[in-house]
Amino acid sequence: MRRHPALEPFSRDHNDALILARKLIEGRAEAVPELERLWIADLQPHFAAEERLLLPFLSRDEADRLLAEHAALAQAIAASANPQDMGRLLHDHVRWEERSLFPAVEARLTDRQAAELLEAADAYERSRWADSPRRAELVQRRWSRRRRGLP
Repeated sequence: MRRHPALEPFSRDHNDALILARKLIEGRAEAVPELERLWIADLQPHFAAEERLLLPFLSRDEADRLLAEHAALAQAIAASANPQDMGRLLHDHVRWEERSLFPAVEARLTDRQAAELLEAADAYERSRWADSPRRAELVQRRWSRRRRGLP
């Protein structure tokens, strides 16, 4: 699915989250330790960035749902909830954002807002590279294609 470049960093994170959600739902042994590691390294920063960067562009209902689902996930992780339940929460949250929330945001962004969000999202993306050189390489290649007007 094509995504506005300002939302691409979040969609990249979502791909990883969906893989983790599947592992949790399937009850794989490595899933819970992976979740514990990714909670600090990826999920908390992702939630914070979404809340900081996207809330200004959301309706009241969208903002309420985003914040409630982030809180529910944080609470489930803190309480060491059933892994399958955590996996379903994570899966459903990501699918809602990708299928409903992001298209709504894309539709209502003005050109100026999109440019400002893109700048902030790119800064968020760069902040992730120290922990993921492979991600840095892939994103820089994508940015190079974008600057040349390629898909």
